[in-house]
Amino acid sequence: MNDIDRRNFLMMSSAGAAALGLGSGAAGAGETEGRPSPVVRFHGDGLGLTPAEYAACLGQLAAEDKIEPDYYSRGGSVEDLERRMAELLGKERAVFFPTGTLANQLAVRVLAGEEGRVLLQEESHLYNDSGDCCQRLSNLPVIGLAPGEATFSLEQVQAEVERAASGRVSTPIRVIGIECPVRRLWQQTFDFDEMKKVSTFAHDVGIGMHLDGARLFLAPPYTGVRVEEYAALFDTVYISLWKYFNAGSGAILAGPSALLDEMFHTRRMYGGSLPYGWAFAAVAGHYLEGFSDRFQEAVNGSEEVFKRLEQQSGFEIERVPDGTNVSKLKVAGTDAQQFRRKLAERNIDLPEPLADGTGFKIQVNESWRFQAPEWLAEALIEARAG
Repeated sequence: MNDIDRRNFLMMSSAGAAALGLGSGAAGAGETEGRPSPVVRFHGDGLGLTPAEYAACLGQLAAEDKIEPDYYSRGGSVEDLERRMAELLGKERAVFFPTGTLANQLAVRVLAGEEGRVLLQEESHLYNDSGDCCQRLSNLPVIGLAPGEATFSLEQVQAEVERAASGRVSTPIRVIGIECPVRRLWQQTFDFDEMKKVSTFAHDVGIGMHLDGARLFLAPPYTGVRVEEYAALFDTVYISLWKYFNAGSGAILAGPSALLDEMFHTRRMYGGSLPYGWAFAAVAGHYLEGFSDRFQEAVNGSEEVFKRLEQQSGFEIERVPDGTNVSKLKVAGTDAQQFRRKLAERNIDLPEPLADGTGFKIQVNESWRFQAPEWLAEALIEARAG
Protein backbone atom coordinates (compact mmCIF):
# COMPACT_ATOMS: atom_id res chain seq x y z
CA MET A 1 0.00 0.00 0.00
CA ASN A 2 1.55 3.35 -0.96
CA ASP A 3 1.63 6.30 1.44
CA ILE A 4 -1.36 8.13 -0.04
CA ASP A 5 -3.49 5.00 -0.04
CA ARG A 6 -2.44 4.28 3.54
CA ARG A 7 -3.47 7.73 4.70
CA ASN A 8 -6.89 7.45 3.07
CA PHE A 9 -7.27 3.98 4.57
CA LEU A 10 -6.47 5.34 8.03
CA MET A 11 -9.04 8.06 7.83
CA MET A 12 -11.85 5.69 6.89
CA SER A 13 -11.01 2.54 8.81
CA SER A 14 -11.58 1.15 12.25
CA ALA A 15 -9.45 1.82 15.31
CA GLY A 16 -7.50 -1.36 14.73
CA ALA A 17 -6.60 -0.56 11.15
CA ALA A 18 -5.78 3.01 12.12
CA ALA A 19 -3.39 1.86 14.79
CA LEU A 20 -1.75 -0.66 12.52
CA GLY A 21 -1.21 1.57 9.52
CA LEU A 22 0.46 4.44 11.35
CA GLY A 23 -3.00 5.49 12.30
CA SER A 24 -4.59 8.61 13.61
CA GLY A 25 -4.07 7.79 17.25
CA ALA A 26 -7.20 9.78 17.94
CA ALA A 27 -7.07 11.51 21.29
CA GLY A 28 -10.71 12.54 21.35
CA ALA A 29 -13.93 10.59 21.07
CA GLY A 30 -14.47 8.81 17.78
CA GLU A 31 -17.49 9.12 15.53
CA THR A 32 -18.62 5.76 16.84
CA GLU A 33 -17.31 3.52 19.56
CA GLY A 34 -14.07 1.92 18.41
CA ARG A 35 -14.00 4.01 15.22
CA PRO A 36 -11.87 7.13 15.76
CA SER A 37 -11.83 10.18 13.53
CA PRO A 38 -8.48 11.33 12.12
CA VAL A 39 -7.66 13.68 14.98
CA VAL A 40 -4.66 15.96 14.61
CA ARG A 41 -3.03 16.29 18.02
CA PHE A 42 -1.38 19.62 18.82
CA HIS A 43 0.17 18.12 21.94
CA GLY A 44 2.43 15.20 22.75
CA ASP A 45 5.34 13.76 20.80
CA GLY A 46 3.47 10.68 19.58
CA LEU A 47 0.09 9.49 18.40
CA GLY A 48 -1.43 8.83 21.82
CA LEU A 49 -2.91 5.48 20.85
CA THR A 50 -6.09 4.53 22.66
CA PRO A 51 -6.29 1.11 24.36
CA ALA A 52 -8.49 -0.12 21.51
CA GLU A 53 -6.02 1.08 18.89
CA TYR A 54 -3.06 -0.39 20.72
CA ALA A 55 -4.75 -3.76 21.15
CA ALA A 56 -5.83 -3.78 17.51
CA CYS A 57 -2.32 -2.94 16.38
CA LEU A 58 -0.92 -5.87 18.35
CA GLY A 59 -3.63 -8.15 17.01
CA GLN A 60 -2.93 -7.22 13.42
CA LEU A 61 0.84 -7.60 13.86
CA ALA A 62 0.27 -11.03 15.39
CA ALA A 63 -2.07 -12.01 12.56
CA GLU A 64 0.66 -11.07 10.09
CA ASP A 65 3.18 -13.14 12.06
CA LYS A 66 5.23 -10.05 12.93
CA ILE A 67 5.56 -10.76 16.66
CA GLU A 68 8.05 -13.19 18.14
CA PRO A 69 7.90 -13.98 21.88
CA ASP A 70 10.79 -13.18 24.16
CA TYR A 71 11.59 -14.62 27.57
CA TYR A 72 12.56 -12.22 30.33
CA SER A 73 13.16 -9.54 27.70
CA ARG A 74 15.62 -11.63 25.70
CA GLY A 75 15.14 -12.90 22.16
CA GLY A 76 12.15 -12.57 19.84
CA SER A 77 10.77 -9.16 18.92
CA VAL A 78 12.80 -7.59 21.71
CA GLU A 79 16.07 -8.80 20.23
CA ASP A 80 15.00 -7.74 16.75
CA LEU A 81 14.29 -4.21 17.97
CA GLU A 82 17.61 -4.10 19.82
CA ARG A 83 19.45 -5.04 16.63
CA ARG A 84 17.65 -2.44 14.52
CA MET A 85 18.24 0.31 17.05
CA ALA A 86 21.93 -0.51 17.37
CA GLU A 87 22.28 -0.23 13.59
CA LEU A 88 20.42 3.09 13.42
CA LEU A 89 22.55 4.56 16.20
CA GLY A 90 25.83 3.17 14.90
CA LYS A 91 26.48 1.15 18.04
CA GLU A 92 27.61 -2.44 18.54
CA ARG A 93 24.86 -3.41 20.94
CA ALA A 94 21.49 -2.30 22.24
CA VAL A 95 19.49 -3.51 25.24
CA PHE A 96 15.77 -3.17 25.96
CA PHE A 97 14.65 -1.64 29.27
CA PRO A 98 11.13 -1.21 30.62
CA THR A 99 11.72 2.49 31.39
CA GLY A 100 14.07 5.29 30.46
CA THR A 101 14.68 6.07 34.12
CA LEU A 102 16.31 2.68 34.55
CA ALA A 103 18.19 2.86 31.24
CA ASN A 104 19.69 6.25 32.13
CA GLN A 105 20.77 5.18 35.59
CA LEU A 106 22.36 1.91 34.54
CA ALA A 107 24.18 3.60 31.67
CA VAL A 108 25.76 6.07 34.06
CA ARG A 109 26.47 3.29 36.54
CA VAL A 110 28.34 1.10 34.05
CA LEU A 111 30.29 4.02 32.58
CA ALA A 112 31.35 5.20 36.03
CA GLY A 113 32.56 1.79 37.10
CA GLU A 114 30.35 2.32 40.19
CA GLU A 115 32.49 5.14 41.58
CA GLY A 116 33.25 8.81 40.95
CA ARG A 117 31.05 11.78 40.13
CA VAL A 118 28.63 12.50 37.30
CA LEU A 119 28.14 15.83 35.50
CA LEU A 120 24.64 16.60 34.20
CA GLN A 121 22.66 19.60 33.03
CA GLU A 122 20.77 21.03 35.98
CA GLU A 123 17.66 21.02 33.77
CA SER A 124 18.05 17.39 32.73
CA HIS A 125 15.62 14.58 33.45
CA LEU A 126 18.21 12.46 35.23
CA TYR A 127 19.10 15.36 37.54
CA ASN A 128 15.53 16.44 38.34
CA ASP A 129 13.03 13.70 37.67
CA SER A 130 14.57 10.36 38.63
CA GLY A 131 14.40 10.47 42.42
CA ASP A 132 18.16 10.94 42.90
CA CYS A 133 18.56 7.37 41.66
CA CYS A 134 22.24 7.79 40.81
CA GLN A 135 23.03 8.91 44.35
CA ARG A 136 20.65 6.62 46.25
CA LEU A 137 20.90 3.41 44.22
CA SER A 138 24.34 3.55 42.63
CA ASN A 139 26.23 5.73 45.12
CA LEU A 140 27.26 8.18 42.40
CA PRO A 141 27.34 11.87 43.41
CA VAL A 142 25.81 14.13 40.76
CA ILE A 143 26.78 17.71 39.89
CA GLY A 144 24.35 19.93 37.98
CA LEU A 145 25.65 22.48 35.48
CA ALA A 146 24.20 25.49 33.65
CA PRO A 147 20.90 26.15 35.49
CA GLY A 148 18.20 27.34 33.13
CA GLU A 149 20.22 26.39 30.05
CA ALA A 150 20.21 23.44 27.68
CA THR A 151 23.94 23.76 26.97
CA PHE A 152 26.91 23.79 29.30
CA SER A 153 30.32 24.79 27.99
CA LEU A 154 33.59 22.92 27.74
CA GLU A 155 35.06 25.47 30.14
CA GLN A 156 32.41 24.64 32.76
CA VAL A 157 33.21 20.96 32.38
CA GLN A 158 36.95 21.51 32.65
CA ALA A 159 36.51 23.61 35.79
CA GLU A 160 34.49 20.86 37.50
CA VAL A 161 36.95 18.16 36.43
CA GLU A 162 39.84 20.14 37.87
CA ARG A 163 37.99 20.92 41.10
CA ALA A 164 36.95 17.30 41.63
CA ALA A 165 40.50 16.06 41.19
CA SER A 166 42.10 18.68 43.42
CA GLY A 167 40.31 17.95 46.70
CA ARG A 168 42.03 16.51 49.76
CA VAL A 169 40.39 13.25 48.74
CA SER A 170 40.29 12.95 44.97
CA THR A 171 36.80 12.17 43.67
CA PRO A 172 37.14 12.38 39.89
CA ILE A 173 34.44 12.99 37.32
CA ARG A 174 33.73 9.63 35.69
CA VAL A 175 30.73 10.40 33.48
CA ILE A 176 29.25 13.36 31.61
CA GLY A 177 25.56 13.02 30.80
CA ILE A 178 23.75 15.22 28.29
CA GLU A 179 20.02 15.31 27.59
CA CYS A 180 19.11 16.42 24.07
CA PRO A 181 16.47 17.68 23.44
CA VAL A 182 15.74 18.94 26.98
CA ARG A 183 12.13 18.37 28.02
CA ARG A 184 12.10 20.96 30.81
CA LEU A 185 13.21 23.66 28.37
CA TRP A 186 10.47 22.97 25.84
CA GLN A 187 12.73 20.50 24.04
CA GLN A 188 15.55 22.89 23.33
CA THR A 189 18.68 21.23 21.97
CA PHE A 190 22.22 21.19 23.31
CA ASP A 191 24.51 23.18 21.01
CA PHE A 192 26.09 20.61 18.68
CA ASP A 193 29.44 22.38 18.31
CA GLU A 194 29.80 22.58 22.09
CA MET A 195 28.72 18.96 22.36
CA LYS A 196 31.56 17.94 20.05
CA LYS A 197 34.08 19.89 22.13
CA VAL A 198 32.90 18.29 25.37
CA SER A 199 32.95 14.83 23.80
CA THR A 200 36.50 15.23 22.48
CA PHE A 201 37.74 16.44 25.86
CA ALA A 202 35.95 13.67 27.75
CA HIS A 203 37.33 10.91 25.62
CA ASP A 204 40.84 12.41 25.74
CA VAL A 205 40.85 12.25 29.55
CA GLY A 206 38.95 8.98 29.94
CA ILE A 207 35.54 10.29 31.03
CA GLY A 208 32.49 8.35 29.84
CA MET A 209 29.79 10.10 27.79
CA HIS A 210 26.08 9.26 28.02
CA LEU A 211 23.30 10.75 25.90
CA ASP A 212 19.78 10.93 27.25
CA GLY A 213 18.30 10.96 23.77
CA ALA A 214 14.75 10.10 24.78
CA ARG A 215 13.50 12.45 22.04
CA LEU A 216 16.58 12.31 19.82
CA PHE A 217 14.70 11.21 16.70
CA LEU A 218 12.71 14.47 16.87
CA ALA A 219 15.81 16.65 16.52
CA PRO A 220 17.19 16.08 12.98
CA PRO A 221 14.49 17.97 11.02
CA TYR A 222 15.24 21.05 13.12
CA THR A 223 19.01 20.83 13.63
CA GLY A 224 20.15 19.16 10.44
CA VAL A 225 22.23 16.74 12.53
CA ARG A 226 21.54 13.07 11.92
CA VAL A 227 20.74 10.72 14.80
CA GLU A 228 23.91 8.71 14.20
CA GLU A 229 26.00 11.92 14.27
CA TYR A 230 24.72 12.72 17.74
CA ALA A 231 25.20 9.14 18.90
CA ALA A 232 28.79 8.99 17.64
CA LEU A 233 29.85 11.51 20.30
CA PHE A 234 28.71 9.28 23.16
CA ASP A 235 29.59 5.90 24.60
CA THR A 236 25.98 5.10 25.44
CA VAL A 237 22.66 6.43 24.15
CA TYR A 238 19.13 6.03 25.57
CA ILE A 239 16.10 6.25 23.28
CA SER A 240 12.47 6.27 24.45
CA LEU A 241 10.14 3.72 22.90
CA TRP A 242 6.84 5.22 24.05
CA LYS A 243 7.16 8.96 23.44
CA TYR A 244 6.88 8.84 19.65
CA PHE A 245 7.35 5.17 18.74
CA ASN A 246 4.03 4.66 20.55
CA ALA A 247 4.89 1.60 22.66
CA GLY A 248 3.04 1.20 25.95
CA SER A 249 6.40 1.59 27.69
CA GLY A 250 10.04 0.87 27.09
CA ALA A 251 13.49 2.19 26.31
CA ILE A 252 16.60 1.23 24.39
CA LEU A 253 20.14 1.66 25.66
CA ALA A 254 22.79 1.40 22.94
CA GLY A 255 26.56 1.29 23.23
CA PRO A 256 29.63 -0.94 23.02
CA SER A 257 29.31 -4.70 23.42
CA ALA A 258 31.93 -4.69 26.15
CA LEU A 259 29.59 -2.65 28.35
CA LEU A 260 26.21 -4.03 27.35
CA ASP A 261 26.59 -7.74 26.55
CA GLU A 262 26.08 -8.68 30.21
CA MET A 263 23.79 -5.77 31.07
CA PHE A 264 20.79 -8.11 31.28
CA HIS A 265 22.14 -9.32 34.65
CA THR A 266 22.13 -5.79 36.08
CA ARG A 267 18.75 -5.10 34.49
CA ARG A 268 17.32 -8.11 36.30
CA MET A 269 18.99 -7.15 39.58
CA TYR A 270 17.10 -3.85 39.40
CA GLY A 271 13.81 -5.58 38.65
CA GLY A 272 13.79 -4.53 35.01
CA SER A 273 13.65 -7.87 33.17
CA LEU A 274 10.01 -8.11 32.18
CA PRO A 275 8.92 -11.73 31.66
CA TYR A 276 7.59 -10.66 28.26
CA GLY A 277 8.47 -7.44 26.48
CA TRP A 278 7.10 -8.26 23.03
CA ALA A 279 3.94 -6.18 23.49
CA PHE A 280 6.13 -3.09 23.74
CA ALA A 281 8.90 -4.05 21.33
CA ALA A 282 6.61 -5.10 18.48
CA VAL A 283 4.65 -1.84 18.48
CA ALA A 284 7.79 0.27 18.78
CA GLY A 285 9.39 -1.66 15.95
CA HIS A 286 6.29 -1.13 13.82
CA TYR A 287 6.37 2.65 14.21
CA LEU A 288 10.16 2.83 13.99
CA GLU A 289 9.97 1.70 10.36
CA GLY A 290 9.92 4.84 8.22
CA PHE A 291 9.53 7.17 11.21
CA SER A 292 12.16 9.71 10.16
CA ASP A 293 10.54 10.27 6.77
CA ARG A 294 7.06 10.54 8.24
CA PHE A 295 8.15 12.96 10.94
CA GLN A 296 9.99 15.10 8.40
CA GLU A 297 6.74 15.29 6.44
CA ALA A 298 4.89 16.37 9.60
CA VAL A 299 7.49 19.05 10.33
CA ASN A 300 7.32 20.37 6.77
CA GLY A 301 3.55 20.56 7.06
CA SER A 302 3.72 22.35 10.41
CA GLU A 303 6.07 24.97 8.97
CA GLU A 304 3.53 25.69 6.24
CA VAL A 305 0.78 25.99 8.86
CA PHE A 306 2.87 28.42 10.91
CA LYS A 307 3.71 30.47 7.82
CA ARG A 308 0.04 30.83 6.92
CA LEU A 309 -0.99 31.72 10.48
CA GLU A 310 1.68 34.39 10.83
CA GLN A 311 0.33 36.09 7.72
CA GLN A 312 -2.93 36.61 9.63
CA SER A 313 -3.59 39.18 12.32
CA GLY A 314 -4.29 37.66 15.72
CA PHE A 315 -1.81 34.78 15.48
CA GLU A 316 1.79 34.56 16.63
CA ILE A 317 4.12 31.56 16.79
CA GLU A 318 6.78 31.93 19.47
CA ARG A 319 9.71 29.65 18.70
CA VAL A 320 12.08 28.09 21.21
CA PRO A 321 15.70 29.12 20.52
CA ASP A 322 17.56 26.05 19.24
CA GLY A 323 14.24 24.28 19.60
CA THR A 324 12.59 21.26 18.03
CA ASN A 325 8.91 20.33 17.89
CA VAL A 326 7.57 22.60 20.68
CA SER A 327 6.35 26.17 20.17
CA LYS A 328 3.95 28.62 21.77
CA LEU A 329 0.83 29.51 19.83
CA LYS A 330 -0.56 32.94 20.73
CA VAL A 331 -4.10 33.75 19.65
CA ALA A 332 -5.55 37.22 20.21
CA GLY A 333 -9.15 38.36 20.19
CA THR A 334 -10.88 35.12 21.12
CA ASP A 335 -11.85 33.12 24.18
CA ALA A 336 -9.31 30.32 24.63
CA GLN A 337 -11.84 27.64 25.57
CA GLN A 338 -14.22 28.56 22.77
CA PHE A 339 -11.26 28.43 20.38
CA ARG A 340 -10.44 24.91 21.59
CA ARG A 341 -14.06 23.79 21.24
CA LYS A 342 -14.26 25.08 17.69
CA LEU A 343 -11.11 23.20 16.77
CA ALA A 344 -12.36 20.04 18.47
CA GLU A 345 -15.37 20.15 16.15
CA ARG A 346 -12.86 19.93 13.28
CA ASN A 347 -10.97 17.06 14.96
CA ILE A 348 -8.04 19.20 16.02
CA ASP A 349 -7.02 18.45 19.60
CA LEU A 350 -5.53 21.60 21.12
CA PRO A 351 -4.14 21.40 24.68
CA GLU A 352 -5.42 23.49 27.55
CA PRO A 353 -4.08 27.05 27.49
CA LEU A 354 -1.00 27.80 29.55
CA ALA A 355 -1.70 28.73 33.16
CA ASP A 356 -0.30 32.23 32.66
CA GLY A 357 -2.76 32.88 29.86
CA THR A 358 -0.09 33.65 27.28
CA GLY A 359 -1.11 31.02 24.75
CA PHE A 360 -0.90 27.31 24.03
CA LYS A 361 2.11 25.01 24.21
CA ILE A 362 1.86 23.05 20.97
CA GLN A 363 3.87 20.09 19.72
CA VAL A 364 4.40 18.71 16.25
CA ASN A 365 3.98 14.95 15.90
CA GLU A 366 3.06 12.45 13.21
CA SER A 367 -0.63 13.30 13.39
CA TRP A 368 0.06 16.62 11.65
CA ARG A 369 0.31 14.52 8.47
CA PHE A 370 -3.36 13.57 8.63
CA GLN A 371 -4.63 16.83 7.15
CA ALA A 372 -3.22 19.18 4.52
CA PRO A 373 -1.37 22.20 5.97
CA GLU A 374 -3.67 24.67 4.23
CA TRP A 375 -6.71 22.91 5.73
CA LEU A 376 -5.22 23.02 9.22
CA ALA A 377 -4.32 26.69 8.94
CA GLU A 378 -7.78 27.58 7.66
CA ALA A 379 -9.39 25.62 10.50
CA LEU A 380 -7.45 27.65 13.07
CA ILE A 381 -8.26 30.92 11.34
CA GLU A 382 -11.97 30.10 11.22
CA ALA A 383 -11.98 28.95 14.86
CA ARG A 384 -10.55 32.30 15.93
CA ALA A 385 -13.15 34.17 13.90
CA GLY A 386 -15.85 32.22 15.76
